[in-house]
Amino acid sequence: MKVTSKTVYALHFLCALAIKSRNGETKPVHLREIAEEYKIPFKFLEQIAILMKSVGLVKGARGKTGGYQLSQEPEVISLAHILKATEGELFPLAAVEGGSAVVNALLAETFAQGRRLVEEKLGGVSLAELADKARADMEPAYMMYYL
Repeated sequence: MKVTSKTVYALHFLCALAIKSRNGETKPVHLREIAEEYKIPFKFLEQIAILMKSVGLVKGARGKTGGYQLSQEPEVISLAHILKATEGELFPLAAVEGGSAVVNALLAETFAQGRRLVEEKLGGVSLAELADKARADMEPAYMMYYL
């Protein structure tokens, strides 16, 4: 399975929203704020936000007080759901052609089992877990000034 920069930035975006929601912020977060704090190109972040909204992972509000927030609790959103939204099929299977029908059937069943295992494993990882592990690295560093 190939993971593109779209998926990486989508995970950054969703983790940022999860971290902000854990910090008690209940209002929508502006994309510019996330782009600046987490060093994500704004234009790319806009596209990702639209995609995440279209698959129901975030909700957006327009206007001065608008922005984005998670549509569900981060504990409910799985890594499998995020990856399917950005990459499509998690474990694409190539058609097996030629050769023995018995061998082809065995390969198809083995690949199907692999797909189920991958989806089960990724489905067991929540956005909340990812955000908790990433929190120390992702939270913006605040400057300390001494007088």
